[in-house]
Formats: sequence, structure tokens, C-alpha cells
Amino acid sequence: MGILTDEMKLLIAQHRLGFVATVNENGTPNLSPKGTMVVLDDNHILFGEVRSPNTVSNLQRNPAVEINIVDPLSRKGFRFKGVARYIERDSPAFDELYPKIHQHFEQWGSLKERVRGVVVLEVRRALSISSPAYDIGVTEEALLQHFGHYYQDLADEKLTKLAAADFELVGSKLCPFVQRSVITLLHKQVKFRIRYVDLAEPPEWFLGLSPTRKVPLLVVDGGNVIYESAVINELIDELTPARLHPADPIQRARNRSWIEFCSNCLVDTLHMTTAETEEAFRDVVSANKAKLEILEAELGEGPFFNGADFSLVDAAYAPLFVRLGLIDRQLPIIDREALPKIAQWSDRLLALPSVINSVVSDFPELYEAIIWKRQGYLSHFLQGADERTPVQRGRY
Repeated sequence: MGILTDEMKLLIAQHRLGFVATVNENGTPNLSPKGTMVVLDDNHILFGEVRSPNTVSNLQRNPAVEINIVDPLSRKGFRFKGVARYIERDSPAFDELYPKIHQHFEQWGSLKERVRGVVVLEVRRALSISSPAYDIGVTEEALLQHFGHYYQDLADEKLTKLAAADFELVGSKLCPFVQRSVITLLHKQVKFRIRYVDLAEPPEWFLGLSPTRKVPLLVVDGGNVIYESAVINELIDELTPARLHPADPIQRARNRSWIEFCSNCLVDTLHMTTAETEEAFRDVVSANKAKLEILEAELGEGPFFNGADFSLVDAAYAPLFVRLGLIDRQLPIIDREALPKIAQWSDRLLALPSVINSVVSDFPELYEAIIWKRQGYLSHFLQGADERTPVQRGRY
């Protein structure tokens, strides 16, 4: 039985960026974030594209290595200790290892020819840790203290300035397209602020930013206002490290197509809450199932849309699965046996911290309240509907 548990593997799969601490000549740890890392098997972790000469030289002197990876939301994580090997690209050992790891480099957008070397850690011990330094509200000083080496590594790729962009998201608490952007920001561990507005009575400052009254809006560096969730998410992805969009242009275009497809599925969830009759409700459910059957045929082995790595497609579909799940609680509409891949994908997404924390704490109650306000067929199946006072149908 290996050392790495399913919980450890899941955390690595979700966040991938960890801190490698090699040992200096004087015995002190040399902390240096390297991303991106993946699990090779039950006892080994791979760190790809290691470029730091200090890390390489330290490993040559002392193979003892420590890796820390922490969930930025719960601030809980693991410290992995063991013995590491640095494997250069132009070596027999790399050629032997490459068939097992080539798919990871392809997913990260790198070719074999661009890789200088990798670190493979044989885990000997794993400890639980907790660190407040990864909190979303962390100060800029703390970011520089903990991520300074990472920013320096990124400078070679001209991303230092972009990684420090100031993000303020403006949205409404129930909008699924706003939730997409929150998921993207949380998953990428990006520092940001969010302001919620009431679209029924929008404040003047919001109308000044968005004359169409649409959300989400992303305000970048205090003055640049960006519209539309798909555009916002791609911008966030371009301005921050660890890209979620595929590097291959065809694959990237395919991802964009399925993100647009999801928007139509989300419209179905709106119509499920507004349909006035059982027949109209069932028609919408049937139309949505037909769309999901098309999607089911496109899915691979998972656990995410593109395979092993979370992408912007996953961020787009998670709000859909949140809403379908809440509707299913009131009136069963999900056929898990007919859509096994979607069921598995949905379960994985809904368990991610970035999805769980992408909505306000009372989101289920707010969503139920809007279902009741719309007074459609579905509203009659809410708990205590018989005792509720009917209301005038409200708009979304």
C-alpha cells in the first residue's frame, strides 16, 4: 500500500502548485515554488519543468526534499518528505520516464524539447499541515514573501506583471455566469474582490460600468471593465500562471465551443423554474436531457472534461450541475444511469473547494426563494409550498 492517499492525490490534482524545499550547504531549507506537479503513482510525485539552477545544484548535493501543498480555501494541506531525483531531458532516464509523463506536458502546453528537466520525488513520509498564508485575502506583502521565488521564475516568461493584476468582480448572487468567474479565480488561487448588486434595483455606480445591466463585470487594475463571462475567464487565465485553456489551437477552439454549448444548457435551468405547466416543465427537462446526451458522448475517461486537468470548460459546467442538483431535490430530473460520465464529472466538480466556495453560504435558500417567486410548476414542489403565501410572478 502506498503513502499517497486519495485525499492527497485529489488535493494535488486540484491545485498542482507546491513548494519544493531542497537543502542548502548550511543545512537550511531552500523554499522555492516550482509548479506544476502531478501524482505518478502511490509513492511518487512529479514536478515538471524545473529551471532553477539552485534547485538542481541543491539536489545534486542532497536529495532530501520537502513539498508543501495547501488548499487556499481551507488552509489545510500536506507536507511530503522524501528523496528526489533530478532527471535531465537529454538522458536515458528521461527517455525511460517520458512515456509515463508525456501527456502531462502536453496538457501543460509544453513540448518535450522545451523541458529542461524534471524532479521525481519518492515520498517517504506525509504529514498534515495548516497554513494561513494561502488565504484569498492575503496581503501583497505576504504574497511577495511566499511567492517571491515563483514570480522570479515567471519573469522569464514575462508574466510577473500580469500575475499581480488587480481583479474586482461585479455580479449578482444567483447568476451562474458570475459563478463561472468566481470558480476560475478561486481555482487559480488568484487574489480578488467581489461586489454583489441587486439587478432589480442596480446602483448608479453599476449602471455607469454596465449600461446593459448585465453581470458579470471584471474590473482590472481599477479602470479596465471587461464584459461576458467567457471573455472574463479567458482574460483571467491569460493574466495568471498555470493556464487552464489548452495550448493547442484546435483543442482550445473545441473547448470554447463546449463552453458556448453549456450556456444553452443553463438557459434550460432558467426555463425549468419558470415553466407554468407540467407539460412545459417536462418539455424543458427533455430538451436539457437531449443536450446532456450529446455531451455524454463527447466525454472521455475524466475526471475532468479534458482528462486529468481542470479547465475553463469545467468552470463553465459546474454552475449548471449546481442548479440541476438543486432542482432535482425538489422534483427528480436527473437520470444518472443514462448519463454515467456526466454523473461522475458532476460529482467531481461539486466536490471541489473552488466550486463549493463559489457561491454565498445561503445560496440554496436564495435559489429556492427565486423558484417560489417565479411561481412556475416547480414552485409547487418546494417544501412547505402548501403553507406559503402565493406571490406575483417575478422576473429573473
